[in-house]
This record gives sequence, structure tokens and C-alpha cells, in this order.
Amino acid sequence: MTTNRRTLPALALLLASTAFAASAPGPVVWPAPKDVPERVRAAGLEMLDSEAMDMHIHTTLKVHSGGRPVTVPADIGIDRSGPKPRYSPLHTHDTTGTLHVESEEWRDFTLGQFMTEWGVSGVREKCGADVAGRRWAGDPSRIVLRDGETITLRCR
Repeated sequence: MTTNRRTLPALALLLASTAFAASAPGPVVWPAPKDVPERVRAAGLEMLDSEAMDMHIHTTLKVHSGGRPVTVPADIGIDRSGPKPRYSPLHTHDTTGTLHVESEEWRDFTLGQFMTEWGVSGVREKCGADVAGRRWAGDPSRIVLRDGETITLRCR
């Protein structure tokens, strides 16, 4: 293969961009737990045979670990191991970071309960948070989930 002066810069740019893409950090993976009913009980919640709609809100959760984005997994709080899915009143359907609260009663649900269902520990010690664009001064696990709000969790 022969190259001339015009192809060398393009080749150098292609090699540099390929090397950058190969070394660029991607999202951090914190997988969904396999023991859904146990995690839901640990969060102080009960599995339901169907999604309840008496209380129906959505909160967006964005998570960063060491400055890198963390994908919030699908099916946190959903047990698909039986013939019919069972649901925690606090769950995810997809990887968008939308937390669904679908409960038989109106009450407070917290970020700590969701993180327990997810199997993530150390939020109080390792993470800071913003709620609706404002810095959260206290323990992030105590944040009450509100409809339409975005919670950004920054962990070490």
C-alpha cells in the first residue's frame, strides 16, 4: 500500500480516534440482583401480584461512579422467575433511570429503599446527591421519591 501526503493526516486522525474510542471509559455496570423477593423484603416492602395504581409516580435517577455514568438496570423490583411476574411497589421497567412507584397506598418511598432493592450499599458513606438541581445536604438514602423529580447520585 502506498500513501501520499494527503492520506497521511486522514490516516493519523483515524488511528487516533480509534485508539481514543478503545480506551474511552463506558458506563459502569452495577447489575440487577437475582434474589428480587429477598431484596424487596430487605427494603421493607412486599411483592405484589400486579402493579397497583392507587399511588403512581415516576422519579428519574441518574447515577455516576468515579465520574462515569452508571446504567440503572431494568427489572429492579420485578420478579420474573415464576409463571407470572410479581412486582415491588418500587421498581424499574427499563434502563432509562425511571423509578416507578406503583402502590396500593399513598406513602413515602425513599432512594434508600430503591438502592436496597438494587443491592447497592454504602450510599450514605460514598455518595452525594442533587435533588431537582439542588444539592442534598443529608443522607442520600433518606431522599423521598417525588413525581417528576430528578435525583443525581454521585458516588466515589
